[in-house]
Amino acid sequence: MADVSAAERTVRAVFETYRADDIDGFMALLHPDFRFTSPYDDAIDRDAFMERCWPGSHQLTGHDLQQVVTDGETALVLCEIGMASGERFRNVERFVFRNGLVFSIEVFFGDPPAGHGRWHSDDIRAAAAVRRLIEDRYRAIRAKDPDGTMAPVSDTAVVFDVIDPLRHANIESVRRRMHDWFGRFDGPVSVELRDLAVSADGDTAFAHSLNRYSGDFKAGGSTDMWVRHTSCYRLKEHGWQLVHEHLSVPFDLETGTWSLDSQP
Repeated sequence: MADVSAAERTVRAVFETYRADDIDGFMALLHPDFRFTSPYDDAIDRDAFMERCWPGSHQLTGHDLQQVVTDGETALVLCEIGMASGERFRNVERFVFRNGLVFSIEVFFGDPPAGHGRWHSDDIRAAAAVRRLIEDRYRAIRAKDPDGTMAPVSDTAVVFDVIDPLRHANIESVRRRMHDWFGRFDGPVSVELRDLAVSADGDTAFAHSLNRYSGDFKAGGSTDMWVRHTSCYRLKEHGWQLVHEHLSVPFDLETGTWSLDSQP
C-alpha cells in the first residue's frame, strides 16, 4: 500500500470516531472554528453539528471509504454508508484542514435515507444555549460558587441525588445540599464531563453525560468517582431552566454493593 498522508489518516480517524460514538476523540480532531455544510446544513459550527448530526451515529453500521484523494490541506472522500435499517447510500465529502485539524467538511449527496430530514434551526440554537448553560453551571461548581450553581435551577426543580434523601423536591432543599457539599471540600471541586450530549425540541431539552467528581475533604480523605448524569430543561419566561436532575451509580448484583469504582 502506498504511504498514507497525514490528511488521509485524519480523515479515517474522523470516520472511525463517529462510527465508535467516541465524542471526545472526534472533538479532538476538529479545529475550534470548524464548519459543516451539507444540503441541509449551511456552515454550522461545532456545537450545532454535535446537536444536529452526532445523534444520528447510532443509525449507521459503518462507512466504506472507497476512495480518499488528498492535495495539501484538502481531501475528497467517496464513501458508501450502511444504515441499521439495511439501506445504503453514497456520499462525497470535502475536508479542509488547518494546522492538522479539520477546519471544514462539505457533504454532497442526493436523496438521503428515510428519517434524514431537515431539523429546525430553532432546535439547534436551543440545544446550543442549553449546552452553554451546562458549561457555565459546571464552571460555578468547580469554583464552589453556590449562587452560580443554582442560577439556572427552577423553583420547582426535582433532583435525584446519589446520597440521601431519596429526592430534593424544592429549590431550598437543593440549595442546602449544594452549600453542605461545597463546605465539605478542602480546596477546589474537580469535575469532568465525558460524552455530554444535548438535544432540544420546542420548549424542552435533555442532556446526559458521565461526570467525574474528585477532591479532598476537610475531614480527611478524598473522593474520585464517576456518576451517570441526566438533566431536563424547560424554556421559561426568562430563559432555559433546569427542572430535573438525576445522578446515579450502577449496582453490582453479585456483591450487593454500589459500583463506585466504575469508569467509562
